[in-house]
Amino acid sequence: MQQGHPRHKQLSRARHEMVMHRRYMFGRKINAGLFNFVNGIGRLANDLAGAIGKCLAAKPHKPTPEIKDIYSEMYKPKGLMQIVPPKFNK
Repeated sequence: MQQGHPRHKQLSRARHEMVMHRRYMFGRKINAGLFNFVNGIGRLANDLAGAIGKCLAAKPHKPTPEIKDIYSEMYKPKGLMQIVPPKFNK
C-alpha cells in the first residue's frame, strides 16, 4: 500500500532548495548593502579630507577694489557749479 504521494521526496527536496536559495539571496543582498555603505563612508571621508585640504591650500582672500559710482559720474554737469548762499550778517 502506497504511503503519500510518489513525488513527495522530490517535492520536499525542491522546497528545501528554494528555502536555501532564498536565504542565500537574502544574505547576498545584505552583504552588498553593507559593502556599498562602507564604500560610501570611505568616499565621504576621502572627499571631506580633499575639501579641507583645498581650503587650507587656498590663497587668502584679496580685498575687493573700491566700486566707483558710474551713474553719478555720467550725469555730472561738465562745469563745476557752486551755489553760495548770501551772507546777511557782516
